Amino acid sequence: MSSKIVFTIAKIDRSCIGHSKLFSMKVLFIRFSSLGDVLLTTPIIRTFRTHFPDAEIHFLTKKQFSPLLEYNPFIDTIISFDSENESMLLLITRLQKEHYTHIIDLHDKLRSALIKRFVRGKVITYKKKHNYRKKMLKDHDLKPIFSTVDLYASVLEDFDLSLDERKLELFLPDNEHDIATSFLPADKTRIVTISPGASWHTKQYPAEYYKKIIRHLLDHYDVRIVLIGTEQEKNLTTELAALSENKILDLGGRTSLIESAVIIKHSDLFISGDCGPMHIAAAFGIPQIAIFGPTHPKLGFSPINTNAVIIQKDLPCRPCSLHGKGKCPKAHFKCMMDIKPEEIFEKIVDIIKRNDIK
Repeated sequence: MSSKIVFTIAKIDRSCIGHSKLFSMKVLFIRFSSLGDVLLTTPIIRTFRTHFPDAEIHFLTKKQFSPLLEYNPFIDTIISFDSENESMLLLITRLQKEHYTHIIDLHDKLRSALIKRFVRGKVITYKKKHNYRKKMLKDHDLKPIFSTVDLYASVLEDFDLSLDERKLELFLPDNEHDIATSFLPADKTRIVTISPGASWHTKQYPAEYYKKIIRHLLDHYDVRIVLIGTEQEKNLTTELAALSENKILDLGGRTSLIESAVIIKHSDLFISGDCGPMHIAAAFGIPQIAIFGPTHPKLGFSPINTNAVIIQKDLPCRPCSLHGKGKCPKAHFKCMMDIKPEEIFEKIVDIIKRNDIK
């Protein structure tokens, strides 16, 4: 039997926030994965805490994503689930001991369904609109979903609350500066961070195109390129880093989630496809370019960032998927191949001028 894995966050002084107190609440929020989706729940947590400052808030997520919430002052306890070392039965057993008043399901899949079935507490499940999203893949005239945050916010209706704002939040540790200086150059060289990988192949902008973008940046600007990615994306970042020995820092597979977040926050420009790190950049509001291929912002996945530039192609075959696929169903991959590096160059120039990057 695995030991209980619970990270307890220090409680904050909530005497100055909120105006409503129904009764003593102990609330479990559930969102197991993934990186972007967990971040997209943070506006709901903030809104809930603002209105119920005395509630005890727990958040259940997968172990690998718990660092995203570790420093969030609006959460009392993070419950990490390690599916490799703990069964659902054991997880449910330890959740039953918490005696929750409310269980708020922001995932709505089998695991969360089991928890709702066997753990006591008033159950509230978000309006997922999965079938509506599936219809959007075929009927392109359906009304867009501005953000998944709005879907998560549907749980607030049960408390007669409205979302305060959509802004995402990612809190970093006190040694943030030390982390940044341990990876990034000490001089004032501008940092362009690129996350070239993606969870699905079709969501990944072609490596050859990324190479042209990197060459363009190095030829025209005094910048340092930083490449980040998971262990599985190391081969890709290594391939891109081979373009320069001195001006490209390859951190693929070498940073933790929090370290990657710190690097992104301290960047002058962030470039990626539709991926989890895209939402990290959005949370910090830094200038970013988000490249969308088979997925589409209208499905609710747009970066919530006024400094974000979205690049995509309007094609009759897209969106073809909610979350990406292993290969293009049309076998032409036009949604990515038609986004030429030259188009991204133009957006980079605009961003550099607007933000005085030299």
